[in-house]
This record gives sequence, C-alpha cells and structure tokens, in this order.
Amino acid sequence: MFLMRNWFRNFILNRVYLNSYKKPVSTRRRYGDTIRTISIILDNNLGIDKDKFNKMAELFDLSQKNMMVLTYCKSPDQISDSDINNCFTSKDISNMGIVNGVLKKFCAKKADVLINYYNRNDINLKYISSKCNKNISIGFNNIDHELNDLILDIDPKSIDLFMDECVKYLKTIYS
Repeated sequence: MFLMRNWFRNFILNRVYLNSYKKPVSTRRRYGDTIRTISIILDNNLGIDKDKFNKMAELFDLSQKNMMVLTYCKSPDQISDSDINNCFTSKDISNMGIVNGVLKKFCAKKADVLINYYNRNDINLKYISSKCNKNISIGFNNIDHELNDLILDIDPKSIDLFMDECVKYLKTIYS
C-alpha cells in the first residue's frame, strides 16, 4: 500500500513539474556584473559536507548569508536538530507541489547562481530546482537537461574538481 501511495504521489508531482516548463520563459537573460548570491540544492546521499561550498563563497567574496545550502534527506530521521532549517524531505512537498516554509523561503530567495548538486533523477530534487528564483543554474550531466543552463560532466564525489570548473565558467560568464 505504501509503495502504491508513494508511486501515485510521485506521478502527480511529476505532472506538476512537467507543467511548470510550459510557462513562457524569457529567452534573454541578464546575468549582471557580479555574483551576489549562490543557492545550492545538495543531495545528502552523496555524503558531501555542505561546508565544502564555503570555498566558493570565499572565491566570490560572498558572506555566509549570501550562500545558502539546502540539503535533501530521504528520511526525516537523517536530519539533525541543528540542520532542521537547512534540510528537507519529500514530506515537505505536497502531492500537488505546495511547499512548506523552509522550501518556500529557499525558492523565493533570488539567487544569481543555483547549483543542483545531485546526480539522480529524484522528482523532489528536480521540483524544488524548477521552483527556485535564479539567473543561472548548474548541474550534472545525467539530470534533466531542462533544469540546468550549465552542465558539467564530472563525478559528484569530486567536489574540488567541480568547484574549480564551476568557478572557471562563472568567472567567464560574470566578467
């Protein structure tokens, strides 16, 4: 019964996600002169420490308040009390795509750069990424290409290589 309910929920959420692409989008983007905010959607299953992204904040002279990392956990049991305001699970997204306070705040905050740091086609991750207010999004090759403007073909476990490549491209775009 649980598997059937979960399958049906994911089916409905996937339909909502696909319909979000049918909305007209401006074809011309203005990136601006500098990067002022970076948002990151991180998959907890990768085992990457969110503090690794502090290096990127330093390279772009960003304060910690302008660098936001949101971690997706498969189960609420994986979320520690100290990370409750920076993590989400599938239970934070309704069947019809309505998000709770933490996700609503994350998605509404304007980001110059959104990094989709996950390598699996999980509808919860993809849906939140599609809801975010961003200028440019960066992600991995094996994810829905509609989500990302810049796609890097790098192993997600190679965080340092990802950072180097990401910074190189962003400095070219925002120069």
